[in-house]
Amino acid sequence: MIESVVDSTLKPLSESILRTILYYDIFNYPLKADEVYRFLPTNHASKHSVEQELKDLSSKGYLYQFGDLFCAQNKIELIDRRRKGNAEAEKLLDVARVKGKFISGFPFVRGVLASGSLSKGYMDENSDLDFFIITKPGRLWVARMILVLYKRMFLFNSHKYFCVNYFVDSDHLEIEEKNMFTATELATVIPLCEADLYTRLFKSNDWLTFFFPNCEQRSLDAVVPASNSVVKKILEKVIDIAGGSWWENYFMKLSLKRWESIYKKQYANNDFKVAFKTKKYVSKNHPRNYQKKVIELYREKMEGFSKKFNIVWKA
Repeated sequence: MIESVVDSTLKPLSESILRTILYYDIFNYPLKADEVYRFLPTNHASKHSVEQELKDLSSKGYLYQFGDLFCAQNKIELIDRRRKGNAEAEKLLDVARVKGKFISGFPFVRGVLASGSLSKGYMDENSDLDFFIITKPGRLWVARMILVLYKRMFLFNSHKYFCVNYFVDSDHLEIEEKNMFTATELATVIPLCEADLYTRLFKSNDWLTFFFPNCEQRSLDAVVPASNSVVKKILEKVIDIAGGSWWENYFMKLSLKRWESIYKKQYANNDFKVAFKTKKYVSKNHPRNYQKKVIELYREKMEGFSKKFNIVWKA
C-alpha cells in the first residue's frame, strides 16, 4: 500500500509529491512538474498547485530545483545525465518502432509495446530495448520460443536491441502483481503495434488509478497495426496443424525446467515464482528480480529521508 507522511509541517500535497520524487530518486532521475503530477498518488490537486508546491518544498530544503527539474539530491550532474538520456531515448524510439513492427510479424504475436528504460524516456550505454509482447491465447509459449530462437541464432543472444522478457496473452491482460513497481511499468509502456490491445491493457488494469489517479493513456497517433502477412498466417496454420497445443505445453515446461536449473537455488520459492512467472497465459524472465530490488530500495529511500527530516511514514 502507498504510505503517507505524518508531520504537521507538511501539507497532504507535499506528502504525495515527496513520495513521487523519492521513487524516481532510486534511479537518479529528476522530474519535471508535469511528470510529478502524472505520477502523483492523489487526484486532489491541479498541475499549477503541484508546481507551486514543488517550489515551496525546494525553498524549504526538502527538494532541489535545477531549472524545470526537481530531485531529492543536490547534484547538478543528474540534470545533465537526464538530458543526455532523454536525447538517446528519443533517437532509439524510432529504432524501437521498427523492431516492434518486426516482432509483430512473428507467429502468434498480436501486440507489441516498449517497456523498461525507453518507456521512461531514458537510455544510456547500459540500457536495453525491452519489449512487452501480447500473444494469441494458447500460443504464448510457441511465440516466445520462436522469438528466443531468433535472438539466439541471428542476434547471438544479444539483449541490446531485442530484449523480449515479458509476455501475456490477449485474454489475460490484467497484471497480477499490483505494487508501485508494476504500476509504474504499466503506466509508462509505449504502444508500438496494435492500438486496440494497448487500450484493452490499460482498461484491464483499472487498479492502476489507485497508485496514479492522474495517469492517462499514451497517445495512439504513432501506433501501427501488427503485421498480418501471408507468411505469418501460413506459419501459424502449419504450427497449429503440427500439434500447436502440444508444442505450447512442451515449451512452457522446457523453459521452466531450464530456469529452475540455472536460477532456482538463488531465490526463495516465492521470489522465483515472481521473477520467472510461468503460466499458460504469462511468461516473465527477470533474472535480477528487479521488481523486488526496486521496492526494497524505495523503502530504504523513504526511511533515509524520514531520518534526515524527522518525518514519520505511516502505513
